[in-house]
Amino acid sequence: MNTLLFQAQLIMLHLSLLTAESEVREIELIVPRGASMPALRGLALHKKFGGGRNLTLAEAIAHEKPLTLEDVNTMVDFFEKFKPDMEDPGWYNPEKPSVGWIRWSLMGDQSGKNWSLDTKKMLEEGLKGKSIKIKTPE
Repeated sequence: MNTLLFQAQLIMLHLSLLTAESEVREIELIVPRGASMPALRGLALHKKFGGGRNLTLAEAIAHEKPLTLEDVNTMVDFFEKFKPDMEDPGWYNPEKPSVGWIRWSLMGDQSGKNWSLDTKKMLEEGLKGKSIKIKTPE
């Protein structure tokens, strides 16, 4: 994903949080395209090679659906605990992928990591003294 576009999305989120003085502000948490594309790849690899059963978050990331604050926290927890082994022969190998690469892809790859960490940080800063409602998926 274009870094400038990603930064612009983060700035827009930040501005929407800052402009919410006393009124309740409703925002949607949707990953950028740079995170959804790897998640689509991860879903395809998961379908072909198998893996865990709960793909709800990965599907929401892949299809750019609104996420909950809990979803963002799940992503952050994953990226804080998961240490990618890019030296693994199955990393970036669509014919014989490593489990780690599939899991990393399902969470949106490096773009998903950047977005989730930055979004959580901005939300924590923006929620102080503000009335913000995270628009929940329907």
